[in-house]
Amino acid sequence: MSQSSWQDRYGWYVIAVFLVITPIVMYGTKGAWDSIKNRVEDWLPSSFEETQRLRWFNERFGTDELLMISWEGCSLDDPRVSKYKQRLQTPDLTGEMPVTWFEEVISGPEAFATMTSEPLDLPRELAIERLKGWLIGPDGHQTCLIAIVSVAGQDNRAGAIEFAYESANDVEGLERKDLIVAGTTRDGVAIDEASKSSLDMINLGSFAVCIVIMLIGFRSIRATLLVFLVAIFCEQMSMAIMYFCGQALDSVLTLVANLTYVLCISSGVHLVNYYRESLMERSPRESVGWALRAALVPCLLSASTTAVGMISLTVSQIVPVRNFGFYAAVSILASAVVLLVWAPAAMYKFPLNPKGWHQGEQKTSRLRPLWDVLARATFRLRWIILLGALAAIGISLMGVTQISTSAQLRDLFWENAPILNDYDWLEDKVGPLVPIEVVLKIKHPEEIDTDERFRILKDVQWSIEKVDGVSATMSAATFAPVIPGKEVKGFRAVLQRATVRKKLESQLPRYVSMNYLRIEDDAELWRISARVRAADRLHYGDLMQRVREAVEDALEDQPPIEPIYSGSVPLVFKAQSEMLNDLIKSFGLAFVMIAGIMMLLLRSFLTGLFCMVPNILPTLLAFGVMGFLDVQVEIGSLLTASAALGIAVDDSLHFISWFRKGLAQGKSRQEATRLAYEHCGLAMTQTSLICSLGLLVFALSPFTPISRFAWLMFGLLLIALLCDLLILPAILYCFTKEKPQASTT
Repeated sequence: MSQSSWQDRYGWYVIAVFLVITPIVMYGTKGAWDSIKNRVEDWLPSSFEETQRLRWFNERFGTDELLMISWEGCSLDDPRVSKYKQRLQTPDLTGEMPVTWFEEVISGPEAFATMTSEPLDLPRELAIERLKGWLIGPDGHQTCLIAIVSVAGQDNRAGAIEFAYESANDVEGLERKDLIVAGTTRDGVAIDEASKSSLDMINLGSFAVCIVIMLIGFRSIRATLLVFLVAIFCEQMSMAIMYFCGQALDSVLTLVANLTYVLCISSGVHLVNYYRESLMERSPRESVGWALRAALVPCLLSASTTAVGMISLTVSQIVPVRNFGFYAAVSILASAVVLLVWAPAAMYKFPLNPKGWHQGEQKTSRLRPLWDVLARATFRLRWIILLGALAAIGISLMGVTQISTSAQLRDLFWENAPILNDYDWLEDKVGPLVPIEVVLKIKHPEEIDTDERFRILKDVQWSIEKVDGVSATMSAATFAPVIPGKEVKGFRAVLQRATVRKKLESQLPRYVSMNYLRIEDDAELWRISARVRAADRLHYGDLMQRVREAVEDALEDQPPIEPIYSGSVPLVFKAQSEMLNDLIKSFGLAFVMIAGIMMLLLRSFLTGLFCMVPNILPTLLAFGVMGFLDVQVEIGSLLTASAALGIAVDDSLHFISWFRKGLAQGKSRQEATRLAYEHCGLAMTQTSLICSLGLLVFALSPFTPISRFAWLMFGLLLIALLCDLLILPAILYCFTKEKPQASTT
């Protein structure tokens, strides 16, 4: 019985099974797409101290899910402010059930009126000064509204934001286009929109690029269509896998589908090329079995090494990166199985036999002079090439040591993105938006007079506000009457303090309702909220150190008070630190695992180790240049290091496989190298172009991590191709021996 008999006996069943499960896959794809949800604060695992501290803070003072809303001419005496506030607090009746999107709305005029009336009765100038940077701009006139998002709004941020925009149309003299909106709730929705924006057109562009390259290479519409359909199925399958595993999609995970698609096409090209080569000597149906046997080990090895590169990302502490690594590995392995089962069955039942394929030997002969030149040149210059590659690695490592990472909002969008324009406008006209939260935990507060506690709170707040990088602060002291200082003496001062103390004690419930005070069994928690500008490229680690030093100095001569730090800034700094650690750990793990595979394949520790040189050089070169040029690594760039290493090994394995076959046939190293060039040099070039150009289209995405991922993968894969065509043969020359000729007796 022939090796291809299973395609004859079960081919139609295989095709039928895939046709039956296609609707299920499409259902899972739609479910995954509908579940997309992004929130930078969710990037770190719950086990991290910074995450636990933020959760602790949110449980006591509420979440930071809010919108800052303003418009040109939004001033303290603008009548539209109160009308718009009233509209925001009105339930939304457009759906099946009424929805209240905002649990509270605070306006500048309202806060100003509270501070200038009893019981505070502050002078107008002092009230404006206290509210500057929060609800009133630096000019003393521009103001805004702060809308605290309800639980319903947190579950449907896009709905809450749309309601805020639509509500403007219900206010006379105000339209949705006039609104300028920013805040944490807008951030997540903007990431969703950016990662989805134009994605259909970009995907179509990627499809077109891959189809054109396959048509040029195959010169067969049927072969191109076959590989394309299998790749599309695998792309959709990767989304369905995430959906049926209960994994909500985020902007990073959308890359899994695109990566699966181009890698499936890459393997499909190798399979079709093996099939085409077999047609020189066999019938179309016999060629299916031969092509499958020829492609089985290289394709499975390629999928395995690529999956190893992806699975190394699971050591990351950044949740989207870890999820990307796991689901990319699963999807790539699953797509390899689908390709090696479905494609041969389809090729057997719908034979591919273009007339032009029988002139394959002529095409090979046209390229043979090029392969001869490369084989001779790499042999003659093998040691120079090897030493040059090692020198390039050494120089690149110097640049890698200078890499810096960033997880700030501005790294997620193009420079002129609408959300960044809104942030810039609000931060210029009103105040900064990125929070640092400092909580002063006072145990046994009854031991300290109320006015003294407020004086301590005010001193710490003032110390934080003087920190370089902090633009505004607010606490309960902002809404408190003027507290006499310790330097004020005499009977009158005693009466003043007693009066102020009484006022403060009567206002404690109000401070609790404002979420600036939390009273627990044995302690009081006093919140100081500081803000920094999103537009300022601050080093958050240095900033937090300055804040800590300022707080410690202010509390040095005070009763024992514990400061607790939370907010977006500490969380983002932790994410940035973890990104650098993850880059090192994941790339190191991928290197060790893939190097082990190479050593086993080549049965030589030294040869396997040096054969990793052309595979690690592209990544080290790219990240070394980024380090030298001070280009910050964000989450999209982080994904490329291990991914590119795993993909680069694919071509290396195909080349090494044919090189070893040549040696096994008794050929010299040059002849074995020429054999490898002839059998897979063209396929390596085709697959590298398909992967790199197919991904490059995603550089058009307005979501920067996807765009940066595409650019880097494009460059890395093309560099990897050159390394495999030039450096890998030189290394094989240096560290492999020819098979000794059998002696006759």
